[in-house]
Amino acid sequence: MRGKILILSLLALAACAQPFEGRVASRLADAGLSRPMADCMAKRWVDRLSLVQLQKISGVADDLAKERSQGKLTVGRFIERVRAVDDPEVAEVVTTSSVACALRG
Repeated sequence: MRGKILILSLLALAACAQPFEGRVASRLADAGLSRPMADCMAKRWVDRLSLVQLQKISGVADDLAKERSQGKLTVGRFIERVRAVDDPEVAEVVTTSSVACALRG
C-alpha cells in the first residue's frame, strides 16, 4: 500500500513539472531568448533545480522581460544576470544547459 501511495505521489509530481516547464520556457521567451532555446533550457532546469531555484531564475527572466526594449536577449547576458542570484548550483545548471542547448542547435 505504501508503495502505491509513493508511486501516485511521484506521478502527481511529474505531472506538475510539465506545466511548470512550459511556464519557465514562456518567461524565457518573453525575456527575449529564442523559443527553441527557451524550451530546451526549461526542460533541463526542471529536471535539475528545485522549485525555489526555478523561482529565482523566473524573477530574473521577468526583470529582463521588462527591459526588453534593449532588443533580443543573448544567452551570455542572461547567464550574467543569473550569476547575480548568488546560487552556485543555479549558475552551473544555467551555464551548462546553455551550452548543451546551443550545441543541440
